[in-house]
Amino acid sequence: MSYLIRVRPHAGRDVEEAFSWYERQRPGLGKELLSELDKVLLRLSKNPYMYREIHRGVRRAITRRFPIAVFYIATDTEIRVLAVVNMARDVSAWQKRI
Repeated sequence: MSYLIRVRPHAGRDVEEAFSWYERQRPGLGKELLSELDKVLLRLSKNPYMYREIHRGVRRAITRRFPIAVFYIATDTEIRVLAVVNMARDVSAWQKRI
């Protein structure tokens, strides 16, 4: 079974901001970040419970190449992405989105 991925608007903006920041560092790096995020979302769609619960049903997946975490909730049918956060910043921002 493959789970449906739903990215909340705030999380979508998180991705846009991260993409822009990495593109400013080096052209093409933002695209590489998007590729890493796609890999994380693909893993989640196949097995959302592979990452441990960190707070009241919220789980966290970290990209392998970038210090970026995907905070999400898994239900019986879908994955709800709450936030995509740079781990070097204040990672508690996702808690306001529950």
